[in-house]
Amino acid sequence: MDTSAFLHRLTAQATYSGQIAHIEHIPHRKAKCAELDKPLEAGLRDCLGEHGLLPLYTHQAEAITRAREGKNVMVATSSASGKTLCYNAPVMEAIST
Repeated sequence: MDTSAFLHRLTAQATYSGQIAHIEHIPHRKAKCAELDKPLEAGLRDCLGEHGLLPLYTHQAEAITRAREGKNVMVATSSASGKTLCYNAPVMEAIST
């Protein structure tokens, strides 16, 4: 069920009495991708490519770069935007070398 149908169904309930304060539609935008200054280790790069996880989004490339530098990393993006890869790719690189 898409979000519009869900909201319609929710607000049509007899128990609904205006609990939702605000609904805003934010249109999608085209994904932005980036390359890493230092490419991923070949095995990891191949695996990610086979699973359709390349190219990296800009937030992933930035997070991986900062993690490689030993910096603290916090990523706040929408659901299903690849945050897990931001953290797991540097770990996989570290344990595979």
